[in-house]
Amino acid sequence: MLQNYFVLNRFIIEANSHFKDAVIEDIFSQEKSKIVLALSKDESLTYLEISVIPGNSFINFRKNYSRSKKNTLSFFNEALTKSIEMFEIAENDRIIKIKLNDCSLYFTIRGKFTNFYFLDHEHKLNAFKSVEEQSSDQIKKEFLSVNYIHHWNEIVLAENDEDNYLDEVRKKYPFIGSEVIREAKSRLSYDSATKPWHLVKKILNEAKNSRPCVFIDKQEKKIHLGFEHFKSIPFTEKKEFDSITDAQNYLLSKKYFLEDKYSKEKLIKNYIDRELKKVTNKIQNLHGLLEKGSREELYNKYGNLLLANINSLKSRMKSITVDDIFTDEGQIKIDLNPALSPQKNVDYYFEKSRNEKIAFAKNQQLFENAKRDYDNLRSIEALVDKTESSKELDEIMNKLKIKQPQQSDEKEDISFKFKHYVIDNKYDLYVGKDSKNNDLLTTKFAKQNDYWFHARGMSGSHVVLRIHNTKETVPKSVLKKAASIAAFHSKAKTAGIVPVAYTFKKYVVKKKGDPTGTVRLLREDVLLVKPEIPEGCEYVSSQD
Repeated sequence: MLQNYFVLNRFIIEANSHFKDAVIEDIFSQEKSKIVLALSKDESLTYLEISVIPGNSFINFRKNYSRSKKNTLSFFNEALTKSIEMFEIAENDRIIKIKLNDCSLYFTIRGKFTNFYFLDHEHKLNAFKSVEEQSSDQIKKEFLSVNYIHHWNEIVLAENDEDNYLDEVRKKYPFIGSEVIREAKSRLSYDSATKPWHLVKKILNEAKNSRPCVFIDKQEKKIHLGFEHFKSIPFTEKKEFDSITDAQNYLLSKKYFLEDKYSKEKLIKNYIDRELKKVTNKIQNLHGLLEKGSREELYNKYGNLLLANINSLKSRMKSITVDDIFTDEGQIKIDLNPALSPQKNVDYYFEKSRNEKIAFAKNQQLFENAKRDYDNLRSIEALVDKTESSKELDEIMNKLKIKQPQQSDEKEDISFKFKHYVIDNKYDLYVGKDSKNNDLLTTKFAKQNDYWFHARGMSGSHVVLRIHNTKETVPKSVLKKAASIAAFHSKAKTAGIVPVAYTFKKYVVKKKGDPTGTVRLLREDVLLVKPEIPEGCEYVSSQD
């Protein structure tokens, strides 16, 4: 909800109360998609951090910021030494305007077109991320034509009882955002007596006046920003704050910490799972060998019997039957190697007896070692579940010799490139828009354990159901809803019942030379569904 219009609205109100008349001392970037403004006021320095990462955009104040000595770039030098007159927000869009003496800075949240701009006193537009000249002209015209406010945006909602009221509100006021509509739908599910318009009005009033909160869901490993009375955000821990800035700072620091912690947890647990499978198989195999027992005594007995009857052994004999002088079982047949001499056949069984003794003792030791390894892995697994410190996880990784994969500072979120649905307020479903987009969705975005859907035997969108928790079983009802949406986004949209193939993404392959948008399935299941957007499925704009 960092990108929600009303969070931004509260942010500019707070910013004006604290940072109006602040002077811009520096504007720089040391990360690909973040720009920082150093502001001075009352002899203290504060930093305005702006992220233009699609899907992870935000604007926030920080008391401290460590600027690197190398690899930093300066921007918009004409804005330096100018003072901030006002923070403003567009009346109906997520555009924040920082009004200076005779020029302005703009932060726009527009999915992949999210950017930060400087419009000088001659109305020349410069961008943090490069844009085409034609687009630049359109953006400049929009900035100059939009009406901006520096107070709370009081939206006057129509009051009616239409069944599709919430959908109509979303169409009329797209900047309201999916979070508000989702919250209203959540409350309607247990409070059907209250009118939808009244709920939306109440939620907007809460966004204006109530305390901002950070909701942490440790089970799902997610963290969200909301307001104290919100019901639609699951959590295991909830923190309340006096200001949006404080809440955002906590969320961002906690988010980076949790992402780092969960990344390390995942690496360790994946390693432990692999090693547990190996050691379990080893224990089972060794247990089977030990259950069979050692044949040391049998081979020693054969050697002694052959030695006692060595005069009866002849070259090229394949076996010999002798009296068993060690038991009362009568005679015993002993296999011989016809290529060996009588003495070497005797030696062969004595050597096998010694080898059996050594092998059995070794297997016993390996069995004990494997059990210790198993118990050790289980104890580390339990320790990881209890560990709250990222440093302790580093120590565990060092102990297990697990290396952290080298990653870039940022991983671009490309989810905004696809149509996005939310099923049952929980499951994210992504739909390709065309053949090229289908390839991007399947080959670049989808993870190995995501579910993949496609209308069987006909043209249509690739559809991916994101699996955030691989240990959780996805209900069949959710799979059917996903399949219905896949059928809806196919050429069988108007049919009665449509077969939809589905499988895990790991069973979907694309070979070199395959036409754009085509893939091959190594295995599949089929669901027969009606092409539709089922109840409980909400379309989320790619700009959210």
